[in-house]
Amino acid sequence: MTLLNFAFKNISRDFKTYIYHFMSCVLSVFVFFTFSNLTFHPSLKIVDKDSTIGLILHLGLITTMLFSFVFILFSIGNFLKQRSKQFAVLNIIGANRKQFFKLIFYENGIISGFSLLFGMTLGLIFSKLFLMIAEKIIGGLNLDFYFPLTAILYTLCLMGGLFLLISIFAPLILRKQKIISLLKKEETAERNHILFVAFLFSVFLPLTIYYNYKLDILEYPFLLITFIIFTYLLFNLMFMVYAFLMKVTQRQYQGEGLVKMSNFKYRINTNLKTMTMTMLLFTITLSSLIYIIGAPKTIDSTTKKIMPYSYMYTAWDKKIDDLSQSQLITDKLKDKEGFQKVRVDFLNFDEKHRDVILSNSTYNKIATLLNRKHLSLKDNEYFIVGVDGKNVPTLGEMQGKDYKHLGISKKIGSDKRLIALSGYFSSVTIVADEKYQSLKHKFVNDRFFAFNIKNWKTESDATLKNDFKINGDRETLTSAFSYYQFEKIQRHIIAYVGGILCFSFLIGIASITYSRLYNLAEEEIKKYKAMVKIGMTKKSIKKVLASTIRWVFVLPFLVALFVTWIIVLYIDQYTITSYYGIGLTCSILYLAIEGILYLIIKKKYQRKILKDVFENN
Repeated sequence: MTLLNFAFKNISRDFKTYIYHFMSCVLSVFVFFTFSNLTFHPSLKIVDKDSTIGLILHLGLITTMLFSFVFILFSIGNFLKQRSKQFAVLNIIGANRKQFFKLIFYENGIISGFSLLFGMTLGLIFSKLFLMIAEKIIGGLNLDFYFPLTAILYTLCLMGGLFLLISIFAPLILRKQKIISLLKKEETAERNHILFVAFLFSVFLPLTIYYNYKLDILEYPFLLITFIIFTYLLFNLMFMVYAFLMKVTQRQYQGEGLVKMSNFKYRINTNLKTMTMTMLLFTITLSSLIYIIGAPKTIDSTTKKIMPYSYMYTAWDKKIDDLSQSQLITDKLKDKEGFQKVRVDFLNFDEKHRDVILSNSTYNKIATLLNRKHLSLKDNEYFIVGVDGKNVPTLGEMQGKDYKHLGISKKIGSDKRLIALSGYFSSVTIVADEKYQSLKHKFVNDRFFAFNIKNWKTESDATLKNDFKINGDRETLTSAFSYYQFEKIQRHIIAYVGGILCFSFLIGIASITYSRLYNLAEEEIKKYKAMVKIGMTKKSIKKVLASTIRWVFVLPFLVALFVTWIIVLYIDQYTITSYYGIGLTCSILYLAIEGILYLIIKKKYQRKILKDVFENN
């Protein structure tokens, strides 16, 4: 019998042992194929690969690949650990290291091959459903069913390559294990690696700070590694504090205290790794979902903050009669509901950098149009207006000195809200009318025209551009409609792609928790059978099992929720639209889902353990 035949019979005879690893691989292929199916859809051929939408789709594929690699690698680690005794027996009866590695490679290769087949088959079966969901969520696209040959080849190449890499890497996981340690794998307590992990933290933290200071791209991978190491140390510290308090208060001697502590400590390294991985996935999922859910809901408000008018007309070529063009646009729009118009005159203080000065009266006209507070400036006073909608505007040091020479020295306030398309100006300063008139002869005079209508979300600028031959070279007509439509498609694609990724992460979290609890169930059953004989009750076992689930599943979630809010509070300083309200709603939803999942896992896990413990007692 060849090793390949032996590997195939191993899988077919004891498929129950391989089922978790197989399902993990199938899920990874299914998710990747679903993304590929959308990415290569004929309706999206017009999307430039370097555009934002193209980058979002390909970023989804890359993220899925990374998730699959980590997820499957974690699955293999638990899978090989579960079969450690079998591997040791094979070594004892004469299998050499080369045969041993080949067997693991063949087994993973067979599982990977069938995973590709089943994953893509499921992807084809459900492709129409997912395309319908994508069409509904994204809107504006006709995503008909098609035979995804490119997606199939792409999945075969990339996921097949990933599985090949993992199949080569898998034997190395047990490379340094001795036969005797494999045989005793389930009978020895794990060592706490806190000193080694603390050493790693002391190495990576300074490097992360250094690359952050240098603004180097290496900051991001080092930041991720440092965060993972810190999380491991944090959970270790939490358990140490918990154990210390239990000892000081004598609570460890009450009820099941000693059993709870020893149960966690016996598998401390596995528990801490599981908690770290779970917390990381929870953080990614919880924080991402807030913005994924919120992004499509804030398109209107974001558009108004980026582009405060329905239309904005500018003539860059001074040979063009912009007054006549603006009048033609006015005649075209004046019968529209809610029509308003404003002419914005300004001085180019620094034409190269688009630093401009507006008069108080011009600003007040804009304020009337945009329902903002009016200003009343004195001769030496100035007011600063935002240019990107995100940051509070400030004057540069040199610009401030130049203004002082012009007799503009007293700042009375600022407003980060825009008076033109985001990025149109570098800085906007409002001065008194008298001061503006005295400066007109010193700087270049310029202007643009702004128009507002009520139903701007349904009024395209294409007709106006075509009627008045505005091609965007010598003159431009910018509309809120164009930005709104682009953002709508973009954000709904993000919602679809991000939703699938978050769904995959949630399955990954459940799988990690499942593997941690159920892969060691046999050993737990043996332990509790012995404890039942010396008087441990069913109620006590339930409490100990519930304690383990709270440590490995609930605590990481609570820490992740705390970190998520830190992320939300930090990002909100730089975003145009606040996500506090959505974050609060999502947090309540998260707590409800976590509570339900905890009760389900606890009930099923307790039932499994108690059934086997008491069936012969």
